[in-house]
Amino acid sequence: MTSQVRGLNMAITNAEDAVSLLSVAETMYVDQTSIVQRIRELAVQAANDSNSAKDREYMQVEVSALVAEMDKIANQTMFNNESIGGWKNFQLGTDAGQSIETHITTLSGHSGTTYGTATQDYAAGSTNLEIKGISTSGPFAFGDIILAGLYNPDTYFIQGVSAAQMHDEGTFTQTIALSAGLAESITAGNEIVSSIGTIDFSITDDPNTVENEQFTLGGRGSLYRIDLSNDASGALLGIDSALKTLASVRIGVGGLQNRLEHTISNLMGITEQTSAARSRIEDTDFATESAVLAKMQVLRQTGTAMLAQANARPQLVLQLIK
Repeated sequence: MTSQVRGLNMAITNAEDAVSLLSVAETMYVDQTSIVQRIRELAVQAANDSNSAKDREYMQVEVSALVAEMDKIANQTMFNNESIGGWKNFQLGTDAGQSIETHITTLSGHSGTTYGTATQDYAAGSTNLEIKGISTSGPFAFGDIILAGLYNPDTYFIQGVSAAQMHDEGTFTQTIALSAGLAESITAGNEIVSSIGTIDFSITDDPNTVENEQFTLGGRGSLYRIDLSNDASGALLGIDSALKTLASVRIGVGGLQNRLEHTISNLMGITEQTSAARSRIEDTDFATESAVLAKMQVLRQTGTAMLAQANARPQLVLQLIK
């Protein structure tokens, strides 16, 4: 019981630290959402023909600065000198396996808005993956560049896609074919697959053109694709997708924060009752012992009074004889 109580107390500390970490992530998302909202304001302004071409160029300069700041926030947000993003395992109990694993997504200006998780385990070398989308932007398309893998994700080119099954909440399930087999195995539900770029095959091949110019950095919905100078109205679609993506990851973090608050309450209740049970074994019950002490004192005092009375009666008899 002592081991359990001490473990529970540390688990409560772990849960409170996890809430603090998630609060840092929430702050990151709040700041990034504010940035995207400002970018959207600029896109709405730029879409109005009361602005000159030079005005739109100035707006694009501000957008570029804001996107760069969004990248900086994603890369430099830390907790306990560790990156805030990635897979986190929170130990919330006294025994092995009593933990919660979650992925904290860090969104940069390069991030596309189409991403998901593998629906099953896939061994290294697999080329066909079934993906459960966890964003309402999608599905994946031929030419997308994705990242797949847990600790050291690799880049893959999607050379084929199946028709996506769309779900009521706007997400999707889809099978994609990769141009090369997976470098390492991935586990169902744990591997984020994120769109980071697209190859545009509509560009005519030209021996005088560098091949990499066909590659567009950033997946569909990437903020780096915003061009207020030439297509301010079209930029609104990508910006709205980015806002939806931020909202979806914030919902996940907020839900986990709420879950951890209930976990802390439950752990506190278990600790209190376990400590009480241990106390009944190890410690004196002062209430009971105090009552026994009072009882014995009353009996002792009563006995003394009775003996004193008994000793007094012979003296009275002698007084009568005299």
